[in-house]
Amino acid sequence: MKAASDKLKQLLLSQQTFYMTELYEITLQDDTILRYTSCDIPIKTNGITYKPLAIERGTTTQTNDISVDQLDVTINAGLHEMINDEQTIMQGVVAGSFEEAKLVLYRLFSPDSFSFGMGEIDSDYVLLWWLGTLNIESAGGLELKAAVSSLTELLNTKFPTHLYYPPCIHTLGDVDCKIQVDAFKITGYVRSGTRSVIQTNLSIADGYLTQGSICFTSGKNTGITRSIRINTAGEITVVMPFYYVPAAGDTFYVIPACDKSMNCCRNRFNNINHFRGYPFIPVPETAH
Repeated sequence: MKAASDKLKQLLLSQQTFYMTELYEITLQDDTILRYTSCDIPIKTNGITYKPLAIERGTTTQTNDISVDQLDVTINAGLHEMINDEQTIMQGVVAGSFEEAKLVLYRLFSPDSFSFGMGEIDSDYVLLWWLGTLNIESAGGLELKAAVSSLTELLNTKFPTHLYYPPCIHTLGDVDCKIQVDAFKITGYVRSGTRSVIQTNLSIADGYLTQGSICFTSGKNTGITRSIRINTAGEITVVMPFYYVPAAGDTFYVIPACDKSMNCCRNRFNNINHFRGYPFIPVPETAH
């Protein structure tokens, strides 16, 4: 239910003529807040100025259940309509600034007509009308089309939010795993080899690098990374051949893989405190 102030209720009940416009607040991914009005002049209320911008929107449906509604919005952005000192609105869309942006729509009622030079409008005349997540559907030229899904969309989150599997659900080196991958880099150089099988100077236990990666730091393959199929006695076999045959003396680094098991997490990376697998879950046939 929308909560209207007593002053707004009195205005709507007592006056046959009043004036309306809409105010939009868009909060970007970096917390930048853009404020616009569909009015053709700037509107100031509650100490905040809303700039005029050509915005069209579809209708909204108000219900008393928890169904998810959607508001369609079309923004006609001028060539010089900026979101910061460096980006226009369209450049911001291309850069991803509008991803997961939040939009709040207010409806402003005024007892006086909107005109240049008018003072600040009492915030009691502002009514929260809609809020949701902005999803860009298309952008081209000066026109941006978006769908704003109401926040009840969040109720579609699957439950439970975390599923339980024997292997770890983290990815090696991500924010939850917390491993500093660079600490496990091993450098080496090529003695001989082909595009797929490389003889190296490394002395590493057989299989230690299986499913890991190798990246060249010199030679024709500089910067190219390949997944490792297996390593045995200093020999590394990659899954996909390199573009060029590595030359003797070419340098590289290798990174071991994590097979997401508890043993690997504990013994190879000493990271058992952040292990997020459940290896002791009984199989369905034996669970009671």
